Amino acid sequence: MMGWPAPELYVVDVCGTLVFDDTTLGLLRHHFARDAARPLRAKLFNAVSSRRRLLWWGFAVAEKLTGQHLLKRFVVRLLAGERCEALDESAREYASKLLAERRIGSVWHVLEEPFATGRVVLASASLDPVVAALASLTGARYVASTLEQRDGILSGRYETDLTGQKPQALAAKYGKSLLGGPLGVMTDNASDRALVEMASVAYIVIHHASHRERWQGLGVHFIEINA
Repeated sequence: MMGWPAPELYVVDVCGTLVFDDTTLGLLRHHFARDAARPLRAKLFNAVSSRRRLLWWGFAVAEKLTGQHLLKRFVVRLLAGERCEALDESAREYASKLLAERRIGSVWHVLEEPFATGRVVLASASLDPVVAALASLTGARYVASTLEQRDGILSGRYETDLTGQKPQALAAKYGKSLLGGPLGVMTDNASDRALVEMASVAYIVIHHASHRERWQGLGVHFIEINA
């Protein structure tokens, strides 16, 4: 990547890169906590999403064995029958809280000028409502995983999951030319390697020192985080 021109556009991951939270789980935790009429749903969510609970470890083992994101698909099932507008309202509240309390400062320092000049696209496998809310608050464009719905009611299933599919999603939404110029990429996800390989400048957010090994052979800049 040495000698490449400065990026015209930055493609930025959200969870663990822009903010500390897993925003799929964070959004649902926030949303279910608001619903006083269905307290059992919040309790079930908390039982499977907390690392202090046995059920979370059961999902973690099953995911390692299968290579599939079983936990997030399970918790999304808890949205079945929910109104889209209710989740959107929760997402706007949660996004505001994220920007106030959970920013990763060293990442935002790099992105201050790109955000100010409208040169950021958020690319996340998190849920569309929260990524859309973050994009609206920051003036960015975005792509995200979408939820299946009919007549404004959620089915509890994914419509699209962007894990490992971000370049395709960006091209589909904004055209292939979007990624044709000098590109900056910021992520902490090994599944974003295809994007990183396209970048003129890539910043990898490292939460554990051992994760540096994933990026051997690529000329990337590391941003090491101690949360």
